[in-house]
Amino acid sequence: MSKSAQRRKTLPTEAVAPTAASDSQMVSKAARAHQFVTNPPLTVSQLHMTDPLQQFHTWFRDPRLPASSAPETCTLATAELPSGRVSARSVYLKELDERGWVVYSNWGSREGKGAHIFGRQGAGTSAADSDMPQAIPEPGQEAADGHEAGNKWAALTFTWSITERSVRIEGMLEPLRREESELYWRTRERGSQIGGWASWQSQVLWSAEPDQLAERQRQAGVTELQGSAGSAPGANVPADIDVTDIDDGRALLEQRVKEVEARFANVKEIPLPPFWGGMRLVPESIEFWQGRRSRLHDRFRYVRVAGEGENAKWRLQRLSP
Repeated sequence: MSKSAQRRKTLPTEAVAPTAASDSQMVSKAARAHQFVTNPPLTVSQLHMTDPLQQFHTWFRDPRLPASSAPETCTLATAELPSGRVSARSVYLKELDERGWVVYSNWGSREGKGAHIFGRQGAGTSAADSDMPQAIPEPGQEAADGHEAGNKWAALTFTWSITERSVRIEGMLEPLRREESELYWRTRERGSQIGGWASWQSQVLWSAEPDQLAERQRQAGVTELQGSAGSAPGANVPADIDVTDIDDGRALLEQRVKEVEARFANVKEIPLPPFWGGMRLVPESIEFWQGRRSRLHDRFRYVRVAGEGENAKWRLQRLSP
């Protein structure tokens, strides 16, 4: 079967010229989109009137969310300046205090979330240091000399399909003090600490150009990619083809791990990397979404109008779905 034929077989729909018959068939059947029916209607009386963090805690601790579903998984979105280009990645909520939501990660990438938030290190960076992860500035020192301005506005989204609910937080990111990050760092297993040092997050470990990939494909005689739709992984790869003989950069990462293990072999407490730590999202608005039939979902948003932390004052709004 040709590639084009395989794709036509795989795709659920195909663009064709509309006809009177096809139009009639389309409108005669209602779209069978998923309907949200798990929860009763969400009303303002079910919400915490003055504290959205308490409301989040109620939803987060819903007994219908098993630990195996990893309810702490969330998506952190940041935007680069001046382009406005948005990037999102999955992270884990580790703490929730009166000021906001705390996540921990490697923030040293010069092209990723760290660069978005703190800006890139400017003039004066040596060639030898150009690939090194950037250190996290201490609170209040983010605009240090030699750095471009960053963009601390961010959004954090939790989606819990089991309970048909979602929470979206928008606000400003602030780094935790190094002492605070060290407290959490000490709770991580040694292997994760080694990985924290070894992985220069988002640095390219390997790449290949289209012509190189096409030649590799031709030499291997593999007509379809592994794991293509409708087949088990490797089902389309001939048994006599070795597809593991390409150095795709994993060896470099594993070599770094060995180097870090050797570096700290006689060190009982592995220190916190300067580019790794906690970040708190201080909320400006918090939206609680709950699915309803016919896409008439319930949406309530808290907007901070005064104060911070425990002294924050919130306006509560119902939003049109």
